Amino acid sequence: MVHWNSSPHPISDVRDWKDAERLELRPDFQRLEVWSPQAKIMLMDTILRGIPMPKIFLANKMRDEKTYRVVIDGQQRLNAILEFLRGKFSLEKPYEGPHLGRFFSQFDQETKDRFLSYNIDFNEALNPTDEEVREVYSRVNKYTVPLNKQELRRADFPGDFLDAAEELSTDPYFERIRIFTPANRRRYADVEYISELMVARIAGIQDGKSTLDDFYLEYATWNTEGKKQVLELFAKSLAELDLLFDENRPISVTRFRQKTDFYSLFLAVGDFLLQGHSVVGKSVEFLRKDIQLLDLEIAPESDIKLCSEYAIKCVSQANSASSRKWRDAFLKSILRGTYLGAFPDASAAEIFYSILSDCCRGDPMCPESMRWCPGCGKETPESQVPESCLLAWPANSEAYQLTNAEWIHRDCLAIAKEWAVLQRPNSDQPNLL
Repeated sequence: MVHWNSSPHPISDVRDWKDAERLELRPDFQRLEVWSPQAKIMLMDTILRGIPMPKIFLANKMRDEKTYRVVIDGQQRLNAILEFLRGKFSLEKPYEGPHLGRFFSQFDQETKDRFLSYNIDFNEALNPTDEEVREVYSRVNKYTVPLNKQELRRADFPGDFLDAAEELSTDPYFERIRIFTPANRRRYADVEYISELMVARIAGIQDGKSTLDDFYLEYATWNTEGKKQVLELFAKSLAELDLLFDENRPISVTRFRQKTDFYSLFLAVGDFLLQGHSVVGKSVEFLRKDIQLLDLEIAPESDIKLCSEYAIKCVSQANSASSRKWRDAFLKSILRGTYLGAFPDASAAEIFYSILSDCCRGDPMCPESMRWCPGCGKETPESQVPESCLLAWPANSEAYQLTNAEWIHRDCLAIAKEWAVLQRPNSDQPNLL
């Protein structure tokens, strides 16, 4: 059975082993290098601060009366250290300290000596067989849970952006709406999700998580005013969302507590707030009913084409920039009827006609009130509603929503003076992008 010795060695020894060609960094069973530049930089920061790192496992082989060392576990750490000593990279962000921007060769002599004297703890085995080496490698890594991307960001990108994301993730609002599971919390998926919302507030809708690292790095030192604006808008958006749902049907029991839907609704509401619009002091009765309608009808199998398409874009490539932008445009067309108190524009008109026409082709979804023409007061057969009628709202409406619209006969337009009529769009298929 192989015998292991625990022995510390300074970094200068590691350098000397490599210079003498007696250190094999990556044997055939080791994985390829996957460390990011930021991870390497923060390891150098660990060394400069004198913070211990985990042990490294070595297999020591005697050849021609000389000791050769094969790295079993820890090759990425050793390779990063050796690259830094050879001037392959300098201490850039996310490093923050007196040596920012410097290569190792630019350190003063005292700092060089302190760096080279840093002791690494090694577990070393003398002349283990190849089978024993592989078994140790397997055992060391078998029960280790690999760090996910967000756990790595916590190590690689300390700073203002990380601090803000972690603070926002603890907002009681998220606990109340139950958007995060305990597993999300344990592995920092909640912080990663909040980071996505922050990035979208800073730079608009992004394509998945592909740009998160860039923002963690760029905003590690975040100017006070910029940070304040984002955090204030974040808080106002959460408060605004509370106004869109009532206690009888809170967001926590709707689809909008799901991360994909919440992302879109949160950003859409925030954009209206940025433009100076809010539902504070406004009646939200019909907007709430619209949201309930969407909550009930959004599903891949829905008879309402746009609700089916929305659902599909929440599943297929849900986090792509194109799907996110489509959902954003869709929700804004619904929200604007109350937020702006504005008559539907061309884009919203296509959406309203598409949804309400599909609703009224099926008996369960067509509200009783929509079957009676407000001009002549006569009932219109369900099968004729979409084809023979136009959408209209009372001319003095404060909100223009799906659920307070009515169908008016084309022939009754002349006698419906008190109604604002929405002309049919040329296209039956809304293009939201």
